[in-house]
Amino acid sequence: MAINKNSNVYIITYTVVMVVIVGALLAFLATSLKPQQDANVLNEQKVSIMKAFGEADANFDDMVKIGLVTEGEFTEVAKDDKAGVQAVFDLLGNRKALSEATAGLPIFVLEKDGVTKYVLPIVGKGLWGDIWGYVSLQQTEDNIVITGIVMDHAGETPGLGAEIATEGVQAKFAGKALYDAENQFAVEMVKGLNEADAKLDASKVDAITGGTKTCDGVNAMLATSIGKYEAFLRGAEATAEADTEECACCVEECSEECCGECADECCSEEAIVEPVNVEEE
Repeated sequence: MAINKNSNVYIITYTVVMVVIVGALLAFLATSLKPQQDANVLNEQKVSIMKAFGEADANFDDMVKIGLVTEGEFTEVAKDDKAGVQAVFDLLGNRKALSEATAGLPIFVLEKDGVTKYVLPIVGKGLWGDIWGYVSLQQTEDNIVITGIVMDHAGETPGLGAEIATEGVQAKFAGKALYDAENQFAVEMVKGLNEADAKLDASKVDAITGGTKTCDGVNAMLATSIGKYEAFLRGAEATAEADTEECACCVEECSEECCGECADECCSEEAIVEPVNVEEE
């Protein structure tokens, strides 16, 4: 019996079979390619973090310590803890969850030539959608400065807001101090700030002409994202200042009691001054 290819039954059956075959093929390809896709995403995240550190050509796994910050306390995630490391990078890939997180905040630490830098993830909203990236910070004697930043976007206007993803705009943030003289968060992009004034100002960055809304989003993103880490950043800064002040007095008057607190700074066997008992006449 010949098949009537013009019948409704044949057409419907043929359509269903093709849909099933194509669907199964697409599902197989998606499943088989997922490990490679995940690896590509992970590599892109690591590359972006290293760019923020200013070490674009260096190997992430060889140089960077992974950690989490909760209530100002740092907890290291061991490199051999594959589940813990994967959870950190999964959170980086979930911008909504990252923006809502208040504990277990990802942080990356790089120590090189006696200098410690921290990279924090930053997430926010631009004019048309999500904006995100990584910012590298370093503590100085009296402030915390940006040493590098990498930003990207979902759909900002080409030639305007989309310029936040260019090296020219990102380079303007290098060296900017997070806090002003009143210890208030001060880094922001300012409209109409000329290049000379931007260089003189410790915290201001010249905004993108025609990209005001995107720049406002960047300002909010930096203030909100970095603000979550403030207890950790300022706590570490305060501790460093206290140690410096404490050991400064030790240098002038080194005693056994002093050496118990800051031996690495000022004390040695030769430096210890034995107390002298002076009898009254």
